[in-house]
Amino acid sequence: MANRSRRVLPTGLALVLALVTAGCNANSQPTEPARERKAAALDSVPQGGTLHYLSRRATESFETASAQMVPTSRLRWVHRGLTSWRTLPDKDTVLVPDLATDTGKTDDGGKTWTFILKEGLKFSDGTPITAQDVKYGIERSFAPMFQGGLGYHKTLLVGGTDYEGPYDGKELDSIEVAGDHKIVFHLRRPFGNWPWIVSMPAFAPVPAAADTKPETYGEHPVASGPYRVTSFRKGSQAVLERNPNWKADTDQVRFAGPDKIILDMGLNNDTIVQRLIDDKGEDQNAISNALISPSQFQRIESDPAISGRMANSPSGYFRYLAMNVKRPGLSDVRVRRAINYAINKAEVQSVYGGPKFGGQITSTIMTPGIPGYTEYNLYDGGETGDVDKAKQLLAEAGVSDLKLTLTYPTDVSAIEEKEAQSIKNSLARAGVKVELKGLDGNAWYELISAADGDYDLTTNGWGADFPSGMSTIQPLFASSEIDNGGGNASKFSSPKVDAAIEAAVAEPDLDKAATMWAAIDKQIMQDAPVVPILVQRTQALAGSKISNYFIPAYPPFANELVVGVDH
Repeated sequence: MANRSRRVLPTGLALVLALVTAGCNANSQPTEPARERKAAALDSVPQGGTLHYLSRRATESFETASAQMVPTSRLRWVHRGLTSWRTLPDKDTVLVPDLATDTGKTDDGGKTWTFILKEGLKFSDGTPITAQDVKYGIERSFAPMFQGGLGYHKTLLVGGTDYEGPYDGKELDSIEVAGDHKIVFHLRRPFGNWPWIVSMPAFAPVPAAADTKPETYGEHPVASGPYRVTSFRKGSQAVLERNPNWKADTDQVRFAGPDKIILDMGLNNDTIVQRLIDDKGEDQNAISNALISPSQFQRIESDPAISGRMANSPSGYFRYLAMNVKRPGLSDVRVRRAINYAINKAEVQSVYGGPKFGGQITSTIMTPGIPGYTEYNLYDGGETGDVDKAKQLLAEAGVSDLKLTLTYPTDVSAIEEKEAQSIKNSLARAGVKVELKGLDGNAWYELISAADGDYDLTTNGWGADFPSGMSTIQPLFASSEIDNGGGNASKFSSPKVDAAIEAAVAEPDLDKAATMWAAIDKQIMQDAPVVPILVQRTQALAGSKISNYFIPAYPPFANELVVGVDH
């Protein structure tokens, strides 16, 4: 089941990673920040004070219908969903009930899902939160005015592909409401991950009576979370204050420590980081979405008082080399396996900043933190590759003087070109000549998402939208994702893999599904359509008075819902 709302980006999710250059602490090992980490428990987070959020985005919004943010993001200060994610520094992310009493029930193998809302829930205006409000919030996400949001539900719900929202008076019959507290979803097919899908932004409740100006609703939404927007200046600043109708005992994931949150928008990225490094005045109470530059890393690492305030992800994004298996030079699996052996992954790792900041070398498709992740290596050439093994496989395939093209996007950062050059050098050592072709991001994406793209190799990255092997394996390797904007850049097509994907997608027992996805991971790598290279890390810096600041294994972002302000 494709998620047509999100495309493969050079560095994963819509949020671009911090990218660093070669040689920065290349021999360091990942460590937790030096400052003491407070336990992620409600009574451990300081209550009171003002949290400052410094945003590099031109403008922020609390619109749920077009959002791609994960459930641990600032959007969820204001909005709740049927389910949510609970994260801890040293444990896997787990799905928990939010507005609902549980994480959903199905009695037909995952085709129909039922959720019951908790009693006594209220919006910030004092009106009850009902199942009809949840239904309406989902329906409005189908309106053409809202683009770019996570849209798994749009193709999964019966009738969803033809529905265009509630503004013409029409409802989506596959979302059934029974009374104020019961909501039932009817899907086109069994889908075991539906409980994760209902944690996404579009499943936040919206009262129809408050949606009088849908284009600007995200500036002054009716809150279901612990904070309500009391002031909003587009592109400048939003002020959030406590929602008096939010009850902590109904919410497992929001610690709601600060009394007030001030969100400043449109700030210069490097300026934000420098302010956090300097740690003066109100910036001591600040967090941000800024990306840390290589020069700033050096400054941070040179001072323990600063490095102790930086969270570093233990896992991250899947960084890989895709091989277009439809091309004559790559149609033989022995050639693709040879390329797997040939790549010097340590060199690419160094390009991205070494093991501490750049990422950990990988040989699997799924990443740590995703249920079912299992470490294995079918083509173990060591971190620097095995050129002799690569040459041997090429000789067995009867291939000599192999010439390939490698395309990459040029408008993300200079690191993309350095990565491509590193791969070219690796393959040259194995006797494979590579021509590099850099393209602007749009042209690159059109090329790799077309069925007949004129390229042999492409560098790529991917970040899962929710913690399941489905969120990476299906969009990157299902036959349905070739052409038409799909993410299958290797053009890999296997009826056996497709059947295994379909079975895992439908499995409602998520523990069983995790085992199935792990097996599919290995099944795909037997055919070697890609070279897994890195699990690419993320970092975030906080002010000195911020507590409970960490990045879990998944998602690779700081949980903005649990931080507190020491005061």
